[in-house]
Amino acid sequence: MQHILCHYGEIALKKNNRNWFEQALIKNIERQLKDYAPLKAHKLAGRVWIEFAEPHRREAVQPLLKKIFGVVNFIPCERVEAGLDKLKAGVLTALGDYKFDSFAVRAKKCEPQLALGSQEVNEAIGRLVQEKTGSRVDLENPQTTIHIEMFHDRFFFGFEKIAGPGGLPVGVAGSVAGLLSGGIDSPVACLRMMKRGCRVLFVHFHSAPFASEQSLDKTLDLAEYLGSFQGGGLLLAVPFGEIQREIVAKAPEGYRVLLYRRMMLRIAEVLAREYGSMGLVTGESLSQVASQTLSNLASIEQAATLPIFRPLIGMDKVEIVKEAQAFGTYETSIRPHEDCCSFMVPRHPKTQSRAEELERLEANLPVDAWVERGVKETKRHVLQGG
Repeated sequence: MQHILCHYGEIALKKNNRNWFEQALIKNIERQLKDYAPLKAHKLAGRVWIEFAEPHRREAVQPLLKKIFGVVNFIPCERVEAGLDKLKAGVLTALGDYKFDSFAVRAKKCEPQLALGSQEVNEAIGRLVQEKTGSRVDLENPQTTIHIEMFHDRFFFGFEKIAGPGGLPVGVAGSVAGLLSGGIDSPVACLRMMKRGCRVLFVHFHSAPFASEQSLDKTLDLAEYLGSFQGGGLLLAVPFGEIQREIVAKAPEGYRVLLYRRMMLRIAEVLAREYGSMGLVTGESLSQVASQTLSNLASIEQAATLPIFRPLIGMDKVEIVKEAQAFGTYETSIRPHEDCCSFMVPRHPKTQSRAEELERLEANLPVDAWVERGVKETKRHVLQGG
């Protein structure tokens, strides 16, 4: 098939800004698919019509469409001239030797001035398909559904409606910096922000030289995959092991993780501002671990001045895992890796803290020098995102 109709949802509610959101979605579609088939994307009423110059490679194009935020669903389809007779001829040709036990016809009139009604089309095509295939009509649970969308000058029809990720087109909400670990939570947090229209700059803190390269390699794999939802991007890898070691040597054990997190936010904020990001994103979930109690989250975030977004804050681990599986990040996230040396992890971390306590401890630490070192030693990885 040489055509795909993409449907969007929330974009239709944007009133005076709707055209801008539609154009952003079209731009993202063209960018995501340009290397796989020559195409043009057109704006139609409430949808985007993708017209391929030649039959496209279904196995290459459709997985990419499933990664384009803003697309609620899409229908691979054929186009015929407007009119019931043209539609009948097209459906008959497309059916070929296609076999199914039951079917439904779902016709939609996309422009109000059309004289031909949806129910009239449903009945006419239904009779035609029954005569051709001998299959029965089942409007509740059909094995196959024939989707028909009618415009004044052209009709489209297809046999499959495929779910997309929904949300808003990446880029319409600006840029944020996502603190990306090699775990389950932070990739989901980044993807949730992409779904709300943000482009994400990935920032990863690794424990080099005290941990192996496995953590960074795994995070690079995750970042490449996440980048495929936004057409590429950057991973900024910050070597954090020496800073951790110095915190271990100079601060009480129970406060280590809280001080680590505050330092991470400070360094990430400098990098975020350098690359034009307007907020920081973390994968924190309330009370999931000791550093994520309400008081600790409040104490940690005092170290940053940019807004901190926590898309997972009200979710439990089971819910986060389900989203990771649905997004396709879970299998990479659970790959074993050495994240941090045991001597850097406190046996009895503080579960309650105040920002003033941490500020007093930091008064004896070379915080500014650590931030400068972390930023200076950051390595930049360009993501392909294809």
